[in-house]
Amino acid sequence: MIVNVKVKRRINNNVVLATDVGSKGLEGILIGKGIGFNVHPGDFINKDNIQNVYLPSKNYNITQMAAVLTDASNDDINLVIKIIQYIDSKIEKKINGGLFFGLLDHISFTLHRYYQGMNIKSPLEWEIKHFYPVIYKLGLDVVNIIDKEKNVKLPNSEAAFIALHVINNTENLTSVDETIDWIEVSRDVNKIISISSNNKIDQQSIAYQRFINHLRYLVLRLSSKERVKNNSTNPQMLKMIMTQYSNEYSISKKISDYLSKRYGSRISKDEQLYLTLHLIRLLN
Repeated sequence: MIVNVKVKRRINNNVVLATDVGSKGLEGILIGKGIGFNVHPGDFINKDNIQNVYLPSKNYNITQMAAVLTDASNDDINLVIKIIQYIDSKIEKKINGGLFFGLLDHISFTLHRYYQGMNIKSPLEWEIKHFYPVIYKLGLDVVNIIDKEKNVKLPNSEAAFIALHVINNTENLTSVDETIDWIEVSRDVNKIISISSNNKIDQQSIAYQRFINHLRYLVLRLSSKERVKNNSTNPQMLKMIMTQYSNEYSISKKISDYLSKRYGSRISKDEQLYLTLHLIRLLN
């Protein structure tokens, strides 16, 4: 139980990074209406004002959690709290705190793309729809919630991205062999990026976390020999990306060739485009 909570850092009026003195200094993110208003490091928080408590997970450490919240608007934070409550009411499996931050980061990015007129289809939509139909349906429900709250019209394919985050934070996706394979692949891909871009990757950055999470799902799909249906990416968008971000697209091609050779599976244009988008964020 969270007791004697002391502020370590104020993020905004409704979010603080705190130390739980009663649990040997355990750090966590606390959310509550007005919880961060006029507070300073060292102040104690009234427990009655705490609505949600999020602890570090395998996907998000405390620094990354704070960074995601700093970048997000209060409206987006409240929207994701509502979405998490809905998901929790619909599935029996226990969800971890990583889902909140994964969805907040993803939904903020999705809305940013939407307002710029860029809608990206998930390369894994076919698999998610067929292998996780219940979670995919849940993803569609979440898309409807976002549409209603934000007065937008996201494509139904967005449900696959939402479903992936739910699966990642409710399923045990790794075995010993998969872990070893993943370590080797992530090491090799990092090397490809570093050499090709002549940049040292900041592995603590949010952009890297986004990239590596996506790469992880791609590797899981390739290692299980699952086939991905090509969703026929808009050729004009592909041409624009290849022209304006030729270096990032070239690196994504090298990564795709490496993965194709390692797993004996072809990487679709959709998947290569999405890798490129992540590389753009990582390298710029």
